[in-house]
Amino acid sequence: MKSILEISLDDIKYNWKLINTASNGKAAAVLKANAYGMGMVKVARALFEAGCNYFYVANIFEGLKLRKKFNSNKISIAIFEGYLEGNQKFYAENNLIPVLNSLEQLKRFKNFSGTKFVQKVIINIDTGMNRLGFSKKERNFLINNKDLLNNIRIDYIMSHLSNSQENENETNLLQLNELEKFCSNFPNIKVSFANSNGIKLGPNFCFDQTRPGIGLYGIDNFGKNLNFSSETLKLPLKLYAPIIQIKKVNTGQKISYGGIDILKRNSILATIGVGYADGWLRLLKHNSVFLIGNEKCKIVGNITMDSFVLDITDIKKKKLKEGDHICLLDNSNIENILKNNNIISYELLTLMGDRLHRSY
Repeated sequence: MKSILEISLDDIKYNWKLINTASNGKAAAVLKANAYGMGMVKVARALFEAGCNYFYVANIFEGLKLRKKFNSNKISIAIFEGYLEGNQKFYAENNLIPVLNSLEQLKRFKNFSGTKFVQKVIINIDTGMNRLGFSKKERNFLINNKDLLNNIRIDYIMSHLSNSQENENETNLLQLNELEKFCSNFPNIKVSFANSNGIKLGPNFCFDQTRPGIGLYGIDNFGKNLNFSSETLKLPLKLYAPIIQIKKVNTGQKISYGGIDILKRNSILATIGVGYADGWLRLLKHNSVFLIGNEKCKIVGNITMDSFVLDITDIKKKKLKEGDHICLLDNSNIENILKNNNIISYELLTLMGDRLHRSY
């Protein structure tokens, strides 16, 4: 019996349109990690219908999959991982845009392309995140050797904010200043900077393109709803899991591996068919409280690979039976489930496994 991840493509389109308005009509979309677990191809097609035609993915394999399923010159696909040795031909043959993250990658691109510079590229500079991008030393070298960029079709200069979720963090302005300083040496090249939270920092951060990712799903790092243009974004998903067994268990009985919970009353327990192999991690137990028929139900015992046990003793108004599905995750509880668990919304969504049936 399948667990079901119900996904509203209309809600995702609604979110992107609001974000696009806040981005002065310049929003792309980040679809890495299978569109944050929501289904890359399905989400790409929906966003294209909404007006989005520029997509970012993590690596060449995601780029090739998207291009195969969406073989249209009407969309651009950029690859964050960069121009790595052995992947050069895939970019050229599949009209993919490499994000060049270093001088080495720039030189590799020029050596492979020869004199036929037909591919677009993106130049990524590191303004303080220290993850990907041209280092300060490489940036200065490029400024003093601009001829390295001759005949190359640069779509954007980009950088990535490290603290955009904190509006008052001074690092945001420091990174903005570093980016503006570098780009002043290349005034005719467009700029891409702001992620979902970066857009909320204001128009100075939006430049010529924004790159919303988690914002497409209506929430921030911690599961709190985002607002754009005075409108609240929507969480476009609900997770339903089946009851695979119901049993009566007497007081004093131990539950699940290690008997970590001991019943303090005669109880009715339901075994729910989802577990950490589906992305429902063991650490989620602490804050997992589900409402069924307006009654709160808590997990007893460990969350295991394929299932967990839910105490449904207090459910009086709704008669539950094996085969029924209960809602584990929606907009009413995602923030609480993430709270104090040292896990962020990015992790929760992207960990949702292939065993979950995605219903659109």
